[in-house]
Amino acid sequence: MAREIYSRLCLSGTLITESPLHVGGYGDDVDTDLPLARDGAGQLYIPGTSLAGAFRSFAEMVLGEATINKLWGYQDKGQGNASFVLVEDATVENADPLVIEIRDHVGIDREYGCAAENIKYDRAILPRGTRLSFKLAVEVADPHNDRELALGMIAALKEALEHGKIRLGAAKTRGLGRIKLESASVTEQILGTREGILAVLEQADPVEVDPGEIERARLACTRQRTTRLKVEIHWEPVGPMMVKAGLEGIAADVFPLVSHIEGEIAPVLPGSSIKGTFRAHAERIVRTLRQDLKPSWLEASSRQRFLDALEVELINELFGRRGEKAAADKNRSWLPGLGALSVADCYAKKRVDSEQWRAIETATDDFELRRALDKAELQTWSHDYHVAIDRWLGSAAEGFLYTVLEPHRTEWEPIQLEINLLRIPDDLRIPAIVLLLLILRDLARSQLPLGYATHRGMGTVKVNTVLFGGDDLDHPWDQWRNIRLENGELRNIPPSWNEAWKQWIERNQENST
Repeated sequence: MAREIYSRLCLSGTLITESPLHVGGYGDDVDTDLPLARDGAGQLYIPGTSLAGAFRSFAEMVLGEATINKLWGYQDKGQGNASFVLVEDATVENADPLVIEIRDHVGIDREYGCAAENIKYDRAILPRGTRLSFKLAVEVADPHNDRELALGMIAALKEALEHGKIRLGAAKTRGLGRIKLESASVTEQILGTREGILAVLEQADPVEVDPGEIERARLACTRQRTTRLKVEIHWEPVGPMMVKAGLEGIAADVFPLVSHIEGEIAPVLPGSSIKGTFRAHAERIVRTLRQDLKPSWLEASSRQRFLDALEVELINELFGRRGEKAAADKNRSWLPGLGALSVADCYAKKRVDSEQWRAIETATDDFELRRALDKAELQTWSHDYHVAIDRWLGSAAEGFLYTVLEPHRTEWEPIQLEINLLRIPDDLRIPAIVLLLLILRDLARSQLPLGYATHRGMGTVKVNTVLFGGDDLDHPWDQWRNIRLENGELRNIPPSWNEAWKQWIERNQENST
């Protein structure tokens, strides 16, 4: 028996990727380990199931489980109902000019500081600026009891998408998946009256819902605030700064990693690279404080050693942990797996068009490369030669000459950090935030180089300004905005935060002895 529907509320618009996006698909791809999703016609798209999962998770966090079960459907011990929410597949609107990029990823061995054995993979991504069609509909059965609830959820999703609070796909905390809704509209089709049905059959334009009604419904239905801390780091490189690209060039052996932005190309520091640097430094701080001089993971084999080294309290909560281990921990009330800290991809401000970059990549000698760089107004970039020294003879080692295209005096966008406090257990929230502040302090002291060849003169960072902000900050997190990082020193740290940090250190030192 079909259920009765009075009306259909629709939220539609265009989703713009503010960072690269990866939603995986099934099938073999010779170019990458993790290909993108494609439909039956081979066209790039984002499945409605991926959108629905992200939207339901956010809505449940804001509105509560009981409310969401009623709208999105559930089944429990023979009880439940089908979902009233319909999410369409999102097709790529500007697919023709898009260039699918391949990002390489590698784990860093915690003992040696080099690439970990057997921890290497790559993934395909949609570039920043990809436009996706979007439509979500909620069927309203009872206009008196269900409509306000459905409109409140749509309003909460609309507000979150317009302000970039929801992320999609894989590696959401490592630079990917940032989206923003533009040209959003909320409309309603009436199906419970003769006039409404005729209007639908005649394909008349749906009625726009009053913006004031949308906002009132959002405020009435919201049950929980989405407290998020934000950090904006304004910085500049002291010398050359880059992340090594996965492919070699012709005139130069090592090229900087670049990414597409609406038809143009810019060097990029992936969020995964920045977060990896922060995580490794956080582990050094925590293990030093715990006096963990010889961790048990040193005795394991290569791959298992890398995985075991990641299991550290406070690091897990802030940066994330392996899903299978987290899922088995039944004593936690917090959300496992995904880390609380998200780091956005950081792009250079200087951009070049695709033809200019292709000329740089395909240059066959030094002269042609220099001419292509000058034409792209990259006069500050240099093509430098490097060679290893034979440890016995003291001369150049045979077969170890290579060249690097190094970006010098390049301006970069601010590094953007976001911390979702709901992903950290209550008793560890303040210690985790203090740990992050210590990382920022050491970054401001130029003790944390970023990117490629950090032990060979590259990647040194000069921090100019650090701005602390956030969304829905209540006590004690309203004090976050008052923190200052000046001349490598943290100021205005609440005394209660210092005390919580000291207590955490004492507890962990006792447990480690």
